[in-house]
Amino acid sequence: MTHIFPNSMAKLRDDRSDDSVDIVMRTKNRPALLGRALSSVVNQQHRQWNLYLINDGGDPAPVDQLVATFADELAGRVTVVHHPDSLGMAAAANRGMTLGTAAFVAAHDDDDSWDETYLARCTGHLLAPENRRFGGVLTKWNKIGEVFDGSHVELREALVDGYDGTVLDFLEVIRTPRIPPIALLWRRNVVNHIGFLNPHLPIYDDWDLIMRGLQIADIALLPDALANYHLRITADAGDYANTITEWQPIYHTYDILYRNGLLRALFDRDPTQLGLVVNLLKNAEHVRGQVQSIQIASHRELSGNDHHLDGRLTTLETEVRESRRLLEQLCAAVGQPA
Repeated sequence: MTHIFPNSMAKLRDDRSDDSVDIVMRTKNRPALLGRALSSVVNQQHRQWNLYLINDGGDPAPVDQLVATFADELAGRVTVVHHPDSLGMAAAANRGMTLGTAAFVAAHDDDDSWDETYLARCTGHLLAPENRRFGGVLTKWNKIGEVFDGSHVELREALVDGYDGTVLDFLEVIRTPRIPPIALLWRRNVVNHIGFLNPHLPIYDDWDLIMRGLQIADIALLPDALANYHLRITADAGDYANTITEWQPIYHTYDILYRNGLLRALFDRDPTQLGLVVNLLKNAEHVRGQVQSIQIASHRELSGNDHHLDGRLTTLETEVRESRRLLEQLCAAVGQPA
């Protein structure tokens, strides 16, 4: 039974003790945001990093100009790749991942940002001897709404999002794809083993990567919001729009397609699993019916209680009015205001 638990990182061995990080940043025609992203990298307290900036089919001139602006900070630590034509978000990120050899890998999109302590906190956590079993670490994140006027962005709203506890729950990840790549730092050997992002997925490629990663290793959680996930909340943001807000119909379609693909892979490997899934769903329907019955009964009971409470309130109001009338009569008798 030892193959069941513990089995995090059981397929991999990681003896590296260095804290080097490869940062993969993909961009396309968003210079107004790219400068903020580059600032986020160069302002990190942790200095052992290399940046792989992949311009996926966008105009190269603004990218080169921004890199030149940070020439001193990026000297010897940046590799810029210009794709003449777009390969897609996943393929662009994969290009950057294959270029580096650092102990850790981080995806930093051109519209997001980090707290200056992000890399220091994350690498330090994973290098602690007691955390060798973790294949990555996830912080909480600030979900930031911002408006874009064509030349600059203005922050409008922010809330902290993420998971509580010390270990990421695999079932929570399966249930809902909500983790932004900016908040997750991977061990290099984990992403090498699972094969990077799936270039056939135009969306949900990051969700797929996390679920494949969780099949071989646990992911640790840090309690602080050290990453900033920026969302443009204005319509018609063009190249500056977020896919998660502009592609909602596509997200719905690929949510179904991806889950269908997972089931087909399962049944292809073991057709008898279909019987298990059918019976689990039947049991789930039975449980849902029981819950609905309890909800209906509770509603009826509460409605009856509401009627009872209404009667009590009416009685109390009558008693208060009568007490007020008697008090006014008493005050009038002694010549004082009520």
